[in-house]
Amino acid sequence: MVMFLGEAEVRKLLNWKPLIAAMETALVAFSAGRVIQPVRNMLTIEEGKRYLGIMPAVAEDAMGLKLVCFYPGNAGTSVPTHTAMILLFRPETGEPLAVLDGRLITEMRTAAVSAAVTNRLAAPDSRVLALLGSGVQAKAHLEAIREVRPIREVRVWSKTPEHAKSFAAANGATATDAESAVRGADIVVTATNAREPVLRGAWLKRGAHVNTVG
Repeated sequence: MVMFLGEAEVRKLLNWKPLIAAMETALVAFSAGRVIQPVRNMLTIEEGKRYLGIMPAVAEDAMGLKLVCFYPGNAGTSVPTHTAMILLFRPETGEPLAVLDGRLITEMRTAAVSAAVTNRLAAPDSRVLALLGSGVQAKAHLEAIREVRPIREVRVWSKTPEHAKSFAAANGATATDAESAVRGADIVVTATNAREPVLRGAWLKRGAHVNTVG
């Protein structure tokens, strides 16, 4: 029998600490050549508006496929810009095992990878986090990075200032311009779909750790 887990069920089961640990294990396996993972195939349905991504992978103990829809035109509506489904199969026999709603998994997995790397590479006493972007991934990265570093100050920038102010009010952060957010920050996250550069290397302090997303 194939199991189906909707987003509500996924939310009950997915927790940051074990997810971050699992992502570190997955990164090690991939780097060691123990994972078959071709570059994702992005189909352009309508330029700038509708995309479908196909992302298969096979590991020693897991085999699956993610189908993700990226519809930037959904921004500001009740429908997320990213929706996804994940299909899991038994590697030994190919039997279908589960179908999972992938929206929250995508949100948390992306941030968990950044947190796993941050845990290994960022200075142990990192306290100041700069977020360039104020959407779903900014919130997820704030939660995930707080699991691995004692963040005391959060600065946020967005290409839409009102979004940055709303994010700051909801998350105890300070909304500011990009340069002010980055200068002096211990950890920087770029979580934006901006098409022009938003981060300049000259702003980074020596030893800063940067997670680039999007």
